[in-house]
Amino acid sequence: MSEYAFKLDGLGTGKHSKREIIESLKRYAELRGVDTIRTRQYDEWKNSPFSTRHIGRVFGSWGKALQAAGLRSVKAGKLEFREMVGAFKSCWKEHDAPPSRRQLEVYLEKHRYPFRWSSYRCAYGGHEELARMIVGVQEGRIPEANLFKRLRRSSREPVSLKLRREVLIRDGHRCVKCGADPKTDKTVKLEVDHVKPASKKGPSVLENLQTLCFRCNSGKSNSDD
Repeated sequence: MSEYAFKLDGLGTGKHSKREIIESLKRYAELRGVDTIRTRQYDEWKNSPFSTRHIGRVFGSWGKALQAAGLRSVKAGKLEFREMVGAFKSCWKEHDAPPSRRQLEVYLEKHRYPFRWSSYRCAYGGHEELARMIVGVQEGRIPEANLFKRLRRSSREPVSLKLRREVLIRDGHRCVKCGADPKTDKTVKLEVDHVKPASKKGPSVLENLQTLCFRCNSGKSNSDD
């Protein structure tokens, strides 16, 4: 006889367990033929056994309750930085490498998050910048609090595709710091970096640009090197 597994599911939620709430959300979505539910719509449903306020209290938020039911989380009016960082880290772990834009978009869609890749661009300037920040926090170079606030916009001059190609050709399509080469190691990702950071008014010219792999560029931070 197997030993009974005690679970805290439903503790402090009144007479309704999380499972019952999830089934109720699924039932509403099936009846209406929708993939998301607004709180006002659910509260107006006569067959609802509990309020959206109660559901939010049980799951931590209305959006998390919808995700638990396999529904699309309602898009919030403001960016949820902690949730965005958590989703990005989970996607990173799933692929065992910094996710590409496409991988991140698929992951967010699969798990019904209320934000998209454009949210990361708006908050951090892009998912690659967030990846560098996460490594920076891990290495103790930047405070963790920086992950949970909007990154200040840089006035950097963009690097054109033509100039990027010139830098890569000049550097032999290898990292100038460690010699990492994507031809011999498919996991290597090359980036064109400013020697003198753009944040310190470093110009986007051939002489001030270099080819670095993702790892070396992450470790460089905002230093002149």
